[in-house]
Amino acid sequence: MSAETFLASVVEVAIGMAGFAGIVAAIRHRDIASWAGEDRILLRMLLVASGMSISFAMLPAILDDAGFTESSVWRIGSVSLLVWQIGIAVHRSRQFRALGANPLPRLIFLWVAGILVLQALNIVLGTAWPYLLGIYGLLVNAFAFFMILLLGRSRDGRGAAVGDPAAEIERTA
Repeated sequence: MSAETFLASVVEVAIGMAGFAGIVAAIRHRDIASWAGEDRILLRMLLVASGMSISFAMLPAILDDAGFTESSVWRIGSVSLLVWQIGIAVHRSRQFRALGANPLPRLIFLWVAGILVLQALNIVLGTAWPYLLGIYGLLVNAFAFFMILLLGRSRDGRGAAVGDPAAEIERTA
């Protein structure tokens, strides 16, 4: 699969992920304003991750059309993704702290940290795959936020595992 095909697929998937937000709202049968602050942040995170996936997927085409070399396209993309992810992580951490809410599952933090390391490495490498993996990471995050919103969170603040019967029983008890 070429980078262009992958990026076009990312746009399609990201649009679908944003559409899942409507599914979550419909399943909950409540006005979004009545949701817990933590869940409203998660909904925003889902939408922003989807939207930024689209933006970062389109960036290489814009840079290529502007005449940048291929390695410069991937370097600039990685720098942009790195700066944005650090900025949004700091912003979201402050939002969760202001609510006194527990942060997201540690696995998401480890996943994002790995993506950040790859983006920093790609400043030297200037190849496609770390940047493409970074965009894939945004989609994985959007899906994780969707699942947390859909299935709920466990009492200790960690997202409930998909198909975890104990978490299901705990939520329904």
